[in-house]
Amino acid sequence: MTGDRLPDNAVPAIRRLHENLIYRSQFAAVYDDPVMFADGSAGSYLRIVESEGRPGVAMLPVCQSQVALVRTYRYPLASWEWAVPRGYAHDDDASRSARAELAEELGHEPHDLISRGTVTPNSGLLASRVELFLARYATSVSEPADRREVADVKWIDIKTLYGEIARGQITDAFTLSAIMCAQARGLIEF
Repeated sequence: MTGDRLPDNAVPAIRRLHENLIYRSQFAAVYDDPVMFADGSAGSYLRIVESEGRPGVAMLPVCQSQVALVRTYRYPLASWEWAVPRGYAHDDDASRSARAELAEELGHEPHDLISRGTVTPNSGLLASRVELFLARYATSVSEPADRREVADVKWIDIKTLYGEIARGQITDAFTLSAIMCAQARGLIEF
């Protein structure tokens, strides 16, 4: 063991005594669980489980030297946002969910879909993981199937995208994660 890293089989610092479901919808379940902390004190911990624990998806669509972003209204933030296509799990297969979301948000499935890893969006509250994908397209498509979800699609080059990130115009965590993972693996270049 090096530094402060604990082995994966270490005793959890917080132990759930039982699940206490307080709300459920078709998208998420909210729990306020009684817990026991490592020092023996009792408390409670709030957690949200999306899509019955199945992973969500976020996709970075690329076509030649451009990436696609979709413009959607994010109700919890009460604002419009440019971001990569994303969505809840459709079933247990993340790649099928990714293809379905891309068909909904861009109008077409990609010709190639590559898994790029997993991100935990807010591990202090959300009991969820999101699978990241790189989606390759032969042509830049932009025909959303449902205009209630996606108001617009834009394809932009990487330099313009990085400029928008630097100016604070792109703030979506899934978009930033998808770009970073693709760049770290040499799939896109600045």
